[in-house]
Amino acid sequence: MTGTTAPRPVVVTAVLAALVTAGALVAAAVLRPGAGPAAGSGPGAEVSAGPAAGDGCGAAPCQVLDTASVGGMTVELLADGEGGSGRLRAGGPTNGITAETSITAMGARLGPGSLDCVDAAEPVCLVRGPLDGGIVGEVLVWRGDSWRAAERPYFSDVGAIVLDTVSGDEVPEIIVVRHECAGVESAADCGQTPVLAEVFDLRGERLGCTYQYESPGELRGWPRVELVDSDLRECP
Repeated sequence: MTGTTAPRPVVVTAVLAALVTAGALVAAAVLRPGAGPAAGSGPGAEVSAGPAAGDGCGAAPCQVLDTASVGGMTVELLADGEGGSGRLRAGGPTNGITAETSITAMGARLGPGSLDCVDAAEPVCLVRGPLDGGIVGEVLVWRGDSWRAAERPYFSDVGAIVLDTVSGDEVPEIIVVRHECAGVESAADCGQTPVLAEVFDLRGERLGCTYQYESPGELRGWPRVELVDSDLRECP
């Protein structure tokens, strides 16, 4: 008896969902403060507490890979020399507040361009890195004086995850570009299917999708996709 292999984006997305369900992406072992006791274990839980001056990235010294300025503060993306053990730091090296990333624990490696932040009422940062032929991203929101993890990670087999204001309410959404693989039996076939952009709010709820296109370059603004609310419709 022969079976079929689920397309790679479906498999990766299912694994990410399983990790979220298990709490692995927000438990203390993955998303925990840079210093001090373990963070909460639920989605949206506070994932940072206290300064992290002198802390390393895993067993190695931290290197600054990328920076952004949001909410009147400097945000730095840190990692070890291999792009692993990632951390997000706000406030500078001497008294900064940090949160460990979850995607490096999954195997993603960070580098220049892995950080994207939006200066909203509550600053939002996207950390992303390559994984399994695509990219995986996580969102952290600065609330009060700490980082909070968003509800879920995101995977794009096309290699594009973007923060942008789609709905017009000045709160950014997450845009994920992917192949539409429903009903496709193999990863090879999935790579030949049309692409679309799927939009989520910061709670991880899906807001809608664009039309399907023959290539990602047909999406407005590619590779930094730019959408407005009227671009969205029901997802397939």
